[in-house]
Amino acid sequence: MSGMTGRATGGGMRRRRQGVSIAAYAIAVVALFASLFPLYWLFYISTKPPREAFETPPQLIYVPDFSKYVSIWNTTDFGQAFFNSIVVVASGVLLALLVATPAAYAMTMFRLRRVRWIKLWLLVAYMSPEFLFAIPMYVLYQQLGLFDTAIGLAIVYQVFALPFAVWLMQSFFAEVPRELADASRIDGASHWGTLRRVYLPLAAPGLAATAILIGIAMWNEVTIALSLTFDQGRTVQIAVAGFRGYAAIRWQEMAAAAVTAVVPMIVFAGIAQRYIVKGLTFGAVK
Repeated sequence: MSGMTGRATGGGMRRRRQGVSIAAYAIAVVALFASLFPLYWLFYISTKPPREAFETPPQLIYVPDFSKYVSIWNTTDFGQAFFNSIVVVASGVLLALLVATPAAYAMTMFRLRRVRWIKLWLLVAYMSPEFLFAIPMYVLYQQLGLFDTAIGLAIVYQVFALPFAVWLMQSFFAEVPRELADASRIDGASHWGTLRRVYLPLAAPGLAATAILIGIAMWNEVTIALSLTFDQGRTVQIAVAGFRGYAAIRWQEMAAAAVTAVVPMIVFAGIAQRYIVKGLTFGAVK
């Protein structure tokens, strides 16, 4: 009797687990569809003739026309904006890491007082609305000659990139065993040597994850770029909105530009996915 009861209980547990698995897969499928459908719809609009792009019902099986993907590079300054975004992200990420890495090391190694309050302040600074910095930086950049330049954007992006980078890197450095740093110092290594030979190799996944996350944030930023650029320094996100005119909106070109702007981040995130996961789970399992 007890054996039959055990088998029944085991069968009920297996059915519950199977039901949970099916529900989890269903939720994942819905989430995947919800995230990919806007991208597909952008691609659909960008590869359809103007008269057929918004027809009802939509013709989902068709021969794509990629002429708009060529025209956005040949007839507008989209290429310059795309290059500006690359310059902004590359220089902005490099500058953020050069400053944030030694700052995070100092917070970890020197056991600064009230580190929790410092980290809280960094988090608050990162979460501050971006438009708060637009007006004062506009006046300053006009005086310094940095208005409408890619380098100027890379510098002002440190307002949100640096707090986030320091906050993350300090968390990663805190997971490195302090005994290794102390042994390095006993052997005569300087603080720079300890950072370079102990902390950076062990926290390399965290460093990569930090660079990737702030790079994506810089690539997608709009508010500051819209305020501090006009023509020569505008980024790809601003160029996408530039296909909206006073009298009409060039939907096919705008959709093609949006897809083109999204593709690099999709490819980049796909390549760097394992570094993001490894970095964000650094120290979680001892």
